Amino acid sequence: MRSTKNLLIFLVVSTGSLWSSCKPEPPRRCFLTAEEELEKKVEETPMSDLTNKADEAPNKKPKSTAVALPERDTIDGKYKWDPTVLFANPEAWEAELAAVTDLVKDKKLERHKGKLGGTPKAVADIMKSLSDLELRLEKLGFYAQRTADVDLRRSQGREMSERVKTLANQVESDLSYMEPEFIRLGVKKLEALRDAKELADHRRYFEKLLRLQKHVLSAPEEAILSRASIMGDVSYETYEAFSHADLSFPTVTDSEGSRITLSAAMYGKYRSALNRADRKKVFEAFWPVFRQYRNTFSSLLSAQIKYYSYVAKTRNYPDPLTAALYPKNIPTDYYRGLIKGIHENLDAFHDFLALRKKMLQLPDAARYYDIYPPLVTAPPKKYSFEDSKKLILEALAPLGDDYRKLMEDAFAETSGWFDVFPNAGKRSGAYMDSVYGVHPFMLLNHNDDFDSVSTLAHELGHAMHSAYSMKHQPYPKSSYVTFTAEVASVVNETLLIEYMLKQEKDPEVRRFLLSHYLDGFRGTVFRQTMFAEFELAAYEAYAGGRVLTADALDEMYLALLRRYHGHDKGVMDIEDLYAVEWAYIPHFYYNFYVYSYVNGLIAATVLADAILAGGKPAAEKYINGLLKAGGSKDPLEILKDAGVDMLDPATFKKAIDKFRQRTKELGEFAR
Repeated sequence: MRSTKNLLIFLVVSTGSLWSSCKPEPPRRCFLTAEEELEKKVEETPMSDLTNKADEAPNKKPKSTAVALPERDTIDGKYKWDPTVLFANPEAWEAELAAVTDLVKDKKLERHKGKLGGTPKAVADIMKSLSDLELRLEKLGFYAQRTADVDLRRSQGREMSERVKTLANQVESDLSYMEPEFIRLGVKKLEALRDAKELADHRRYFEKLLRLQKHVLSAPEEAILSRASIMGDVSYETYEAFSHADLSFPTVTDSEGSRITLSAAMYGKYRSALNRADRKKVFEAFWPVFRQYRNTFSSLLSAQIKYYSYVAKTRNYPDPLTAALYPKNIPTDYYRGLIKGIHENLDAFHDFLALRKKMLQLPDAARYYDIYPPLVTAPPKKYSFEDSKKLILEALAPLGDDYRKLMEDAFAETSGWFDVFPNAGKRSGAYMDSVYGVHPFMLLNHNDDFDSVSTLAHELGHAMHSAYSMKHQPYPKSSYVTFTAEVASVVNETLLIEYMLKQEKDPEVRRFLLSHYLDGFRGTVFRQTMFAEFELAAYEAYAGGRVLTADALDEMYLALLRRYHGHDKGVMDIEDLYAVEWAYIPHFYYNFYVYSYVNGLIAATVLADAILAGGKPAAEKYINGLLKAGGSKDPLEILKDAGVDMLDPATFKKAIDKFRQRTKELGEFAR
C-alpha cells in the first residue's frame, strides 16, 4: 500500500486522507491482504514453473531465457482502465488544478474563520463548500495516481501527484483553525451541531470532534502541525523510491539454465520455486542487497517512527498506538489482544509448518526459503481473465442477486473498472482505488493462475464495498477505514475457496486449494501479527530511549521471526541473514496499519461461514451492515451490525479453529 498520507481538509484529527489508500486512513485503496504488495503478486509475464519443462526433449540442454514485459500500447484497450471518466485529458486536469488553486490562493479559505458558531444552516453551507473542495482535490489526486501507476518509468504522474499534494497541504494549513474554533464552542453547541438535521451528512465529523476534543490544539499550534505534515511523507517516499527504483539486484541462473535478474517481483515469483536449490539461491542473492543498505533503511524507518511519535505527543496522546487507534474508537487492548491470542495459538502455526515440511519431503531442517512453495507436484490449473470472472460470479452467488448484478456491471467489457495485465513500467501487485461519484478502479497483474483469481475476488470485494458505500452514503460518510475494508475483500476470497473446495473432487487440486487457504491464513494472521508486534516493539524501544540502529532493528525482528516460526523448537531454522527482512516491508511506514489485515481475515472467516450457513438473511445482514455503511459508524459497530463481534474472544477462536481444521484436512494427504 502506498500513496499520500494525511492530507486532510477539515478533519485533521481523524487522520483522514484526501485520496484513497489502505494507507493510512480512510482506505478505499487496498492492496493484497496476505502479504505486502511487493511480495504477493508478480509483475512479470507468465512463465513456466521452474520444474515443469515437459515440452523439452529429455536430453535437450535448457536454453537461457529472458522475460520482457509488453509495452502498454500493445495491450487491448478492453483490458485497461480509462481515467477519462474523470478528466478527458491532461489538459483538462491542468485546467481543474488551476481552478482549484484559484479557490485556495490568497488565503481565501480563511473567510470562514469566526463563522463556525452560526446557525446549523450556515455551518452546513460552510461544510458543504469544503466537502466539494475536498472531492475536487481527491479527483485530481486520483487521476494523477492512475497516470503514474501504469508506467512508473515516466515522471508525469508522480509530478502531478506532488502538485496536488502540495496544494492539499496548503488547504490543510489554511483550514487548521477549524477544529480549535469548533472546540471553543463547547460541548453543548457541538452536540447541537451533531444532531442538527441540516448537518446530518456531517454527523460523524462532530461525533469525532466531541470524542477527540482534548487532542485538538490551539489554532496556531494546529497551523504549525499541519504545515509540518508534508514532511511526514519523506521517509516513506524515500524508501519507496530507493527500494523500487534505485536498488540493484544480482542475476542468478536457475537449475534449468534460465538467467533471472532479481527484483522484488522476481523474488516474489521464484521464492515459490519447487526446486529447493533454486529458491535457496534466490534467497541468498536477494537478501544481502537489503543487508548492504540496512543502515539507510534503519535511518528511514527510525525517522518515520520519530515523526509519528512526535505527532502523538503533540496531540496529547499517551503513545503512538493510542494516537493511531483512538480516532477510530478501537481500544489498544484489541491490538495487544491480537498479539496475545496469536502467542497462545502458535502451536497451530507450528503444526502447519511441520505438515509443510513433511509434504515437501525435506531431507533436513525446514528453512525460511521453504515457506512459500506450493504443496503440489503438478502445475495447478490455468485461469484466463475470462475464466476468473465466470468462476467468481458462481462462487459469490450466496451474496445475492443485487451483488451479482453489480459484479456483472464491473465485468462488462467497456466498464473501465479494471487494468488487467502487466506491462513494462506498471506498478506490481494489485489494488482497488475509488473516488466518490465514479466507478472503482482496480489495478491487476493477471497471471492466469489461481492467485490471479483470488486476487481478482479480493480487489472486487473492495470495489463492491466502495460502490455500495457511494450509492448509500453521502460523500462525507462514504470513506471506510481499513479495519472494515479488509473484511469486504477477504469475505470474497473465503467464499471463493469454499465454493471451489465444495465443487472440486480431484485430490491434487483439493490439496492445492487447501494449501492456498492455509498459506493465505499464515501470511495474514500469523505473519501480519508478527509485523504488528515488531512495529509496536520498535515504537516502544524508541519511547524507552533506545536508538533504532540497524543492529537494534535486526535484533528485534530476528527474535520475533524465530519465535513465530518455532526456531528454538526445531520447527523451522531461521538463519541470521533474514534478520534484515524488516527493511523490505513497506507497511512499517503506515502507522499501525497491519493489524487491520488480521482483523479482516478473522472477521471474514466468521462472516463467510455465517453467510453459507444462514443464506439470504445472513448475506443481507452483511451487505446492509457493512458494505452499505461506508464510514457512517465506528468500525467495531459496523462489524457487529454485519454479524461479527470482534471484541468477543469466541470470534478469534472460530477463525483459529478453522485454520486447525483445514490443517488437519490437508494432513490427510500426507499419510
